[in-house]
Amino acid sequence: MQPHILVTGAPDDTPSSSTFSKKTSASGSSEKASNGYPGKVGHLNVPSWKTARRPSFLPNDTEMNLRPKMRKLSTYNVSTNDTINTDSVGSNTNVVVEDLVDNDPPPCLECITQWVLGDVQYITDYLDRWPLFSYVLPLRMVNALLRTLGAPILANNPFSGALVLLALLLEAPLVALWGLGALLVALVMALVLKQPQHIISSGQVTQHSLLLGILVGHSAQHHHDHTLASAVVTLALTAALSVVLGIAVSTWFSQTNLPGLTVSFVVLGATLTCGLGYQDFASTALVASTDLTNASTFANTDLQWSRVLEGVARGAGQVYGCTSVVSSLLVLAAMMVFSPLAFLQGLMGAFLGALSGVLVSQPPYLEVYAGGYGRHSLLTALSLGGYYFVVNFYSTLTAASGAVLSALLFRAFKQSSMPVLTAPHVMATLVLLHARVRGGQLKRVDLIYLTFPEMHRRLFRPGNAVEDCAVT
Repeated sequence: MQPHILVTGAPDDTPSSSTFSKKTSASGSSEKASNGYPGKVGHLNVPSWKTARRPSFLPNDTEMNLRPKMRKLSTYNVSTNDTINTDSVGSNTNVVVEDLVDNDPPPCLECITQWVLGDVQYITDYLDRWPLFSYVLPLRMVNALLRTLGAPILANNPFSGALVLLALLLEAPLVALWGLGALLVALVMALVLKQPQHIISSGQVTQHSLLLGILVGHSAQHHHDHTLASAVVTLALTAALSVVLGIAVSTWFSQTNLPGLTVSFVVLGATLTCGLGYQDFASTALVASTDLTNASTFANTDLQWSRVLEGVARGAGQVYGCTSVVSSLLVLAAMMVFSPLAFLQGLMGAFLGALSGVLVSQPPYLEVYAGGYGRHSLLTALSLGGYYFVVNFYSTLTAASGAVLSALLFRAFKQSSMPVLTAPHVMATLVLLHARVRGGQLKRVDLIYLTFPEMHRRLFRPGNAVEDCAVT
C-alpha cells in the first residue's frame, strides 16, 4: 500500500510545480529535503511514480514473490505511519496522507471455475503451511507430480495434469509407468539439491525427466535393442542429471529474462537417441500407429482434409507421444482447464502447423495426419501467444509466425535425419521472444510474474499493479 501525499493550505503565489522529496533511512527515520522555495509551497505532488524494469530473478531465488499483488510505485518508501517535518514549508501547511489501494485482482473466471481453471495456486499455498516432512507430504508429492505432468504444455494445474495422466494411461500404460518412475527420481533429486518448494511443485526442473521417461518407455516397448536393466539404469541416471542440467539452463537463460523451456530434454534426449540408440518417441509412436500405416493410406495420395483436422488434434497428444484421437482430445481438455486463451492459441498454432506441413511435405502426408507438424507449432503458439507474451493482437501474430517457423524447422530436421525431440519449438520460441513492436504493444511477461494468460492480461493492463503508469 503506497500513500498519496497532498499538501493544502499553502499560499497561492508559489509555483505549482514544486516537488517534495523524502527519503527514509534503514532505521525508519525521515529526512526533510528542500524544494527550492523555502517557506512557500504550492500544491505538493509526489514525484513521478515510474518504476524501472524489474530485475530478472534467478528461477531458484527463494526471496522472489511469485504472485505479486502490489506494484512498487516508486522508490519513496513512505508509509501511512510516517510523520513529515513541515517546518520548511510553513506552519499553515497541512499534510494529508491518502492510501492508494490496489486491491487483489478479482477472479478472472466466475463461479466454480475459479477453483479449477488457472494455476489454482490456493492448493499449493494451503500445502505450504506445513513443514516439508509432515503428514501432508504425500499430498505435496501428488500435487507436484500432477503439475509436472502438465508442465510440457505449460499447464501449471493439477487438474490438467490428471487429464494428461489419464491420456497416457489410455494410450500406453507401460510408457506412463516409465515416465512416472523417471519423474519420481527427478523429484527426489530436486529435494536432495534443496530446490525451493515452488520450483519443485511447478515442475520447472522435473518436466525433462518425464519426457525422457516417455522416450525410453516407447523405445523399450517398440524396440528391444536394450535390456530392461540397462534401460532402467540409463533412465535413472539421465533423470537425475536432467534436474542438474535444468537448474543450470534456467539460471543461465534467466540472466536475459528467457525461460529454459525444454533445452535440457533436447540435450539429454539427443544423447540417448544419437549415442545410445534410443528412438524419438514421436517417430516411434508414428510407426506403432496402425491406423496411419495401413495400405489404403499409402495408396491414397490425395489430400484428406478430415485426416488433416485429426492431425491438428493429434498434435496435442504428440507432445506426450500419444497418437490416438481420444488421448489427444484429453490433452486438449487439459489445456482448456488450465486456460481457455492458451487452448485457443495452441489450437491455432496446431492448425497453422498442419497447413504448413501440407505445403512443404509430399503425399501421403503421414506426418501431417499423425500430428508431427502440429505438435511443435502448438507448443510455440502456446508459448508466444499468451504465456510469455501478454495476449493481444501483436502477440497472436507473433504466435502465428512462430507456428509456421516451427513447422518449417520440423521439416528441416526430418530431412536431415537429426533427432527432432522438441528442438523446433525451442529454437522458434527463443528467437521470437526477442521480437519487439514500436510502442511497447508486444509485452513480455517477466519470469517472476508467470501465472496463466488470463491473469497476465489482468496484471499487465494499463494502470494496474504490474504495468507502469503515472499517478498524479
